[in-house]
Amino acid sequence: MSTSIPTWFITMFDTDVKHAYQRGGSNLRGFTRQKSGVQGDQVRFNKYGTGSLGVKDRHGLVPVMNADHTVVNVTLIDRYGGEYINDLDELKTNLDERQAAAIALAMAAGRQHDDFITDAALLSLPSGQTTVHGSGGLTKAKVQTTFKNFNDGNIPNDGQRVWLIAPSQWNNLLDISEFANQDFIGPDSLPWVTGVTAKRWLGFFFMLYTNLPTGGSNSSRQTIAWHTPSMGSAASVDMRTNFDWVAERGEYFSQIRLSANAIRIDDNGVFEVECTEENHGS
Repeated sequence: MSTSIPTWFITMFDTDVKHAYQRGGSNLRGFTRQKSGVQGDQVRFNKYGTGSLGVKDRHGLVPVMNADHTVVNVTLIDRYGGEYINDLDELKTNLDERQAAAIALAMAAGRQHDDFITDAALLSLPSGQTTVHGSGGLTKAKVQTTFKNFNDGNIPNDGQRVWLIAPSQWNNLLDISEFANQDFIGPDSLPWVTGVTAKRWLGFFFMLYTNLPTGGSNSSRQTIAWHTPSMGSAASVDMRTNFDWVAERGEYFSQIRLSANAIRIDDNGVFEVECTEENHGS
């Protein structure tokens, strides 16, 4: 076996990783305020409060709103992943195998970035944002209560409300005719992306997400609803890769590195809705 890797193979592997990551590595970054190419390990997101207009006399000064203006900071976290690969000479001529290794690393990086986002959404969430607890799955009443909570908080219903739910809650929604019946939801409310199970209903973009945390017991699931500008995600670089020969092992080592994190910018725009996991089998 050769002890060096052709330049073209390294370049193609790196390209495969980046394409796979951009194509489907992270499902949640698009539902946050994003900052990329960050220099250093700290990122600042501005948070603006509400203001009101006043009266101005002729030739008088325009009244200043003095809306609250605060800043939230997030510290980037480094994460690493790697795989040893044998028989590289075979991989050189087998594009499927090279792409499979690249996709595995890219998907792992994407899941890590999504974990940053869900962890930040739930971290020390105020009790007033933890809503409709109790027994039962994702019922129509819970959806309506959350819809009311968003509206009571003057959170815009502008197409940027997302709700992450697990498979059990998706099955709960299929039992609600207003969600499942095309008479209530037409093709225009279906997602425009591929590779995800999602649907718009009552102003929310419901998306199936399989890595939501459980609650106090494995029988409950923490679903998360938020308004996109209420969450922020940042990365110094999306990812970096290495492919190196490790003489001591007689193998090649593929490595991926990610420096990123997420933060909840506005508590009022994030809600946790706890649901009981139900067995929908026969």
